[in-house]
Amino acid sequence: MCGVKCITFALWINILSVITEKTDFELELTPTKPVIHVGTDLELICQVKACPVNVTFKWRALLDKFHGGKIKDEQTVSRLLIRNITTEHNIKIVCKVICEGKPKERTSDIKVFSFPQDPVLPKIKSLIANQTQKLNCTVHNVYPLERIQIEWLRGDKTLFVDQPEESFNNVQPEESFNNVQSYSSVFSYTPSVLDLGKNISCKATLEIAEIGLEKTRNSNAEYGPGTITISSNNPSVKIGKHLEITCQADGNPQPTILWWKEETEPAQIKSQNEKLIINNASRSQAGWYRCDASNAVGSQQRRVKVIVLGPPNIPKIQLSQRGDPKEGENITILCSSDDGSAGLTLYKQSAASGALNKQAVLLNIPSVQITDGGIYICEAKNDFGTERSTINITVEALPDVVKMADLPVAILPAAGSVSLLTIAGLLIRYCRKKARTNSSNITLS
Repeated sequence: MCGVKCITFALWINILSVITEKTDFELELTPTKPVIHVGTDLELICQVKACPVNVTFKWRALLDKFHGGKIKDEQTVSRLLIRNITTEHNIKIVCKVICEGKPKERTSDIKVFSFPQDPVLPKIKSLIANQTQKLNCTVHNVYPLERIQIEWLRGDKTLFVDQPEESFNNVQPEESFNNVQSYSSVFSYTPSVLDLGKNISCKATLEIAEIGLEKTRNSNAEYGPGTITISSNNPSVKIGKHLEITCQADGNPQPTILWWKEETEPAQIKSQNEKLIINNASRSQAGWYRCDASNAVGSQQRRVKVIVLGPPNIPKIQLSQRGDPKEGENITILCSSDDGSAGLTLYKQSAASGALNKQAVLLNIPSVQITDGGIYICEAKNDFGTERSTINITVEALPDVVKMADLPVAILPAAGSVSLLTIAGLLIRYCRKKARTNSSNITLS
């Protein structure tokens, strides 16, 4: 029996075999888990270490799927260059090496995705508070589509979240990319007053959690001015005082604001920013103003009337004809004012008659008489004072004329009276003459 000697001998034999055994070679393949965008290039490097002789490289796709690519071998390194990655390259590539008859292989698991551009939003004519309209956001050339999420936002507030359904009813395949697709999210949106002035945006996120991929793209919607807000709907200012009116419009890009003074030929620009400022207010600054809001998408406008408060303007009083009216003519007296805030009264200055019409500003007198003449007063009155204008009207009398209709009645009695008197006179003269004749023919005895 060898006993301990045999055991010792066996141990030495094992030690010597380990010492004299050749060191095994190493194989590396990089990258092992590449995440690559469709349309880009990928280079895989397969490298051998500790192989004393020439090595043999062989590339293949797992499950024998086509991968294409250009191979360049060196002594201990082999490179595989794949140009213009497509979704077909979402595969595993194997690099196999043979060193002194011993094979080894490594695998690179390629993950392909596509998300080349920001979401596309058509331009919106306008967004008006409390009016619903459909908005559209489209992401193009996406892969894998089931991993996309679209989020609608107004400012920082999330309005709606959308993901493609499994049926992909609204998916549109792209001819240029196999299995690369587009998706449109349609959202019915009703803006609120609180949303005004905030951007509306579409945020698209492609997330593949198992490979640690998360890509986000965002686009802001461009829309024309919609809701216009003015700081005061019925602005008024006292004469000589200061007034500011602010006009704001919701839109993207930010609308340009212009204030115009209407009722002038042509209309005049009064401000080129949000604020219309009136210093030392006067009557001429009263009237209608227009706020115009515009950007590259569209335009809107809103009008506001500025009232300047103070004593009324001096009213006007005038007669409907030139010169003094004649008795029996029809005349009209007009009392008017260019100050809409004043109440008008038209009356005759006469303690006896008092006011002819305290409500009317138009007085019509048919067949004017002498007694209608006198001073007429047009009075404008408001809370800040009273102004008056007067006109003195003199009525010309017509001359006396014998009426032709009464002439026959007066003439007939007169003619009859004259004839009777004449006959009576002739009879008296005849009788007297006869008496004298008779007396001269008497014979005295």
